Amino acid sequence: MVFWEGNDIRMIRIREQVSRKRLGAGRAIGGAGSPQPAGPRPGWTGHVAFTEPDAPEVPDDLEEFKRWGPGIVTLSPFTLAQNSLHGSFGAAGDIAAVPPKAATIGPAQVLEAKHRLSFYSIGVHGTTTSWQKLITRFSLFGPVTPTVPDSIVQLAPTDCLVSDAIAAKITVDWDIGY
Repeated sequence: MVFWEGNDIRMIRIREQVSRKRLGAGRAIGGAGSPQPAGPRPGWTGHVAFTEPDAPEVPDDLEEFKRWGPGIVTLSPFTLAQNSLHGSFGAAGDIAAVPPKAATIGPAQVLEAKHRLSFYSIGVHGTTTSWQKLITRFSLFGPVTPTVPDSIVQLAPTDCLVSDAIAAKITVDWDIGY
């Protein structure tokens, strides 16, 4: 089913071609040994790259998960909502504008990388509002589990950049609103 018309169809096809190229590159990286730096950033669900915790394509056993390589994955409704706020999709909450699947490297490529650099610094339009405040705590200090894919950063030396806004104490503030 196609929800896009006109020039957007061309953009989808371009994205599909790019996704196939990236998937091929991920397989080549996996076959060639350790890739150079990996810098995944967690999403709302704790995905690493786009390896989602609830994607049917992703193993839920930790040992299988750590060996899982690049693939095409089904994006979580949370990721669709998160990405619908990105400027490239209109920054309007239009979930239908976000492709429902993504090409991604897998946990294996992250763990095999010669260097890992994870960023925990995403805010909403320059504010201190961010979904990363909570998931960062799960990723860096919770159990290592496919339920929080980004938690694999705990399994290998990883440089983590955590912004002050993300590191700040989580507090209730009724004055902020949406």
